Order: sequence, then structure tokens, then C-alpha cells
Amino acid sequence: MQYILKYLTSAPVMATLAIVVLAVIFIELNYFFPGLQYGTYFHAIP
Repeated sequence: MQYILKYLTSAPVMATLAIVVLAVIFIELNYFFPGLQYGTYFHAIP
């Protein structure tokens, strides 16, 4: 029972962490491959 309670209190923290990680991954992808959202994968990388 205590384990379930611990999981419930850590769930929002884990969700926030997952969202932050996903956002960082998407930002990194857009930074390295700016053509990704336009459908052209390998844009000229400086």
C-alpha cells in the first residue's frame, strides 16, 4: 500500500520530467535538422 502511495506522489514528477525530456529532444532535432518539419531531412548543416 505504501509503495502505491509513493508511486502516486512521484507520478506527476515523472510526467513533468518526461515532457521536459521530449521537449529537449524535439528542440535538439529542430536545431540540428531544421528541414525536418518541412519534410527535407538533411538540410545543409553548418
